[in-house]
Amino acid sequence: MKLNFSVSPMNFASISNIQQTVKFAQMKEQVDSPRYPNPYENDPRNITNKDYKKIVPVSDKVKQELMNDLKESFEKRGGMSGVNPKSPMIINKYLETLPATERSSAAYTLGQFKINTADRIATFIKEKDSTWDWGKPVKPEILAEAFKSQKIDFKA
Repeated sequence: MKLNFSVSPMNFASISNIQQTVKFAQMKEQVDSPRYPNPYENDPRNITNKDYKKIVPVSDKVKQELMNDLKESFEKRGGMSGVNPKSPMIINKYLETLPATERSSAAYTLGQFKINTADRIATFIKEKDSTWDWGKPVKPEILAEAFKSQKIDFKA
């Protein structure tokens, strides 16, 4: 006994089209599904897409501590930070006293203060001694003059 089935032959192209249609439908469902809330979305420590790069007022005491650390780094290591720099500890200790919403901007301000001040001191030293470069010893009289100079205003 012979059975006759009339099944249309399927080729690989039509199978691929069906798979692709199913995949697109699944992707559309994922896009249309409700978004789950992010528990870290409103965290003040999250600096993604926030405007934290702004100069804010900081304590003069912290600025003076950073200046003392800079002076020590220029005296002992020619402006290089060394193995255990004190400035990150100084900054972090100060940041712990601030509310979480102000920490990012204060950290940015203190970082800019340190970088700009070190650059101004280095420029002053290079004006007096053109052979000096980072890491080389600085003559004590030039360094004393640099920290007393009116050209270097120690403001953030």
